[in-house]
Amino acid sequence: MAARPRLVLGLVVALASLACGSGVSASEQQDLAALRNLLKGLIVKQVFVGTVVVSDSASGTSSRQDIIETSSSSTSLNHNVVFTVTPGSVVAKITYEEKTRVDSKLDYQAHTVTGTKTTETMASGTNNDPVTVSVNVDLRSDGTYQINFGTGGVEGLYKMVDTGTTTCKPKIEGSTCRPGTSTNNDSGKVPSQGGLGGSVDGRRDGEQPNVLAGSVSEPLTLNDGSTGRRTVTWNLSRQP
Repeated sequence: MAARPRLVLGLVVALASLACGSGVSASEQQDLAALRNLLKGLIVKQVFVGTVVVSDSASGTSSRQDIIETSSSSTSLNHNVVFTVTPGSVVAKITYEEKTRVDSKLDYQAHTVTGTKTTETMASGTNNDPVTVSVNVDLRSDGTYQINFGTGGVEGLYKMVDTGTTTCKPKIEGSTCRPGTSTNNDSGKVPSQGGLGGSVDGRRDGEQPNVLAGSVSEPLTLNDGSTGRRTVTWNLSRQP
């Protein structure tokens, strides 16, 4: 792995010597300069260390009503990933928690059914698999840069509790209603939870060109169509 930067550096030096030699036209010198800058980029991509912190959060409520059913639901999401970048490795520390609650009432002729259903999905762990975890820095010639990040998930846990209570209406002739309460529980492991990916853009500080730091917050659309917020904070420095 270490041989690649030295090889690229050797190519940069050779190209620089060629560009300064005789018999090279102005257009060829421009092409060589562009190639030299590209090869330099291959070197600097590999030497940044530090952290990238990604936080997704969301919360919201909704309701519906028709002739029979009245219901309200709420959801919340807290998802945090800390990428730690060191020479030769990237580690992602993941915490994930998603909760939903639905309260409903079904109003029939002879009885009503009120219920509450809650679900919770949690995950916490570390992913250091080089196949699924990455942080890459793309430095551009105009002074801007892009940081791309991604990680697979870790094992999580799912829990669900669904409770319903039947209440009989009085004086309904011929009714077969039987009052009572029933509860249904479900739980299990989730093989992969909390993975995410994305990118951020920034501009290098002329006074600190070897430090990439910043923070950005932007809207996030969840799988169910609701909107949350993603905040990315990064602090990376180029090793000497």
